[in-house]
Amino acid sequence: MANESSQVQQNPFASAVEAQLQRVEAFYAQLADLETKALEQHKTAIEESARLSRESIAYGATLAAEWRKASLEATRRTLEMMTTGNGMFPKMPANPFMPFSG
Repeated sequence: MANESSQVQQNPFASAVEAQLQRVEAFYAQLADLETKALEQHKTAIEESARLSRESIAYGATLAAEWRKASLEATRRTLEMMTTGNGMFPKMPANPFMPFSG
């Protein structure tokens, strides 16, 4: 081992290779840290997207329920105006085949 280490110190090519290997190891260590951070950000983005999807679905359901309620109320008011004669429509006759019989 001592012989190998003295060869590395004496051989400039071997010491350049060793230095390059250390830089490559440092690069891969940094790359691993960046991958970990990127995966965490992807996970957070996916969770946020899922949360927004759930909220959108819930909002859509609420909106549909409110629309049904408003539509039913408008239909009810229209029919009420048509049947009571208090609105812009005349009161419907009891017998539609003889509308103005006395």
